[in-house]
Amino acid sequence: PAQPEGESCAVRWLCFAALLCESNPPARVAAGERHSVFIDGEGRLSSCGSAPSYAPQGLLGHGEGVTRLNTPTRLPSPLGGERAVSVSAGDVHSLALAANGSVWSWGWGGFGKLGHGDQQDQLLPKKVEALAGQRVVAVSAGACYSLALTADGAVFTWGGGA
Repeated sequence: PAQPEGESCAVRWLCFAALLCESNPPARVAAGERHSVFIDGEGRLSSCGSAPSYAPQGLLGHGEGVTRLNTPTRLPSPLGGERAVSVSAGDVHSLALAANGSVWSWGWGGFGKLGHGDQQDQLLPKKVEALAGQRVVAVSAGACYSLALTADGAVFTWGGGA
């Protein structure tokens, strides 16, 4: 379909148009500054968008060299065999919450916002081990930080300004 009048982002429109044709359309979505992340009805992750020049690797979660996807494409790395139940997209990173309460992150690692104790970029979803043993029920990715809420009401934050 043609890009509607008033829609300024061609990549976003291509993503949306492709999803309309999916046999298993998304059940959950999240929009970042330059990318979108989707969970289908079976708990599988897909993404599309375009990485910025200052953070070219990992934004889409598809591995090395994948910096732009015009249509939603399934991520090659499942979340340890678990279904995704929630997703959040920050400016240049993403978080996924698995059915077992584990948290996974990928994208640009600046400010430590991925939660792995360093500032390394993650090209594929990687489990946030610091939250092992916690029953996380919600996640949120901000511009330079991330948050997780546990079943008992505890809030964990990490990254710049957290």
